[in-house]
Amino acid sequence: MFLKKPLVLITLLLNLFMFLGCSEKTTTTEYSLDYVDFDYISNYYEVFNRREGTYIVYVYSQSCVVCTELKADFLAFADSYTAYNVYFFDAGSVDTTYQADYLSSIGQSNVKTPTLLIIKNGTFDKTAVSRYYFEGESRIRSIMLDLKNNVYPYWN
Repeated sequence: MFLKKPLVLITLLLNLFMFLGCSEKTTTTEYSLDYVDFDYISNYYEVFNRREGTYIVYVYSQSCVVCTELKADFLAFADSYTAYNVYFFDAGSVDTTYQADYLSSIGQSNVKTPTLLIIKNGTFDKTAVSRYYFEGESRIRSIMLDLKNNVYPYWN
């Protein structure tokens, strides 16, 4: 009987500790990036009419499966890339006013997502589209790597 009282007391204390420990609310905040955390372009006109001369535009759509697959990696890239501003443009959720001008400027017949545009000195050189227009996941991943490693050859 002498051993039973301490054993019961220890068991009660452990249960009380477990109950209080489990009933306490804990919150964990996991930081994750989203498009709203970055500068954005709200219409087709703004794509080529920014104040700075050289910048990057990532054209995406919320309904684009490839855009969703690329999202986390591209957001991480944009968060760490500091050489030029990166703007986000959700082409799937904007008014199509100026869309024809946008397409004419990039030498395309329809809007494709995901696309990365490099605007150099305030212009887009559609005579050298392969240098400044990157469509699709593999091409965007490739240019992200070049930009990150500072080996993109066409800044000058």
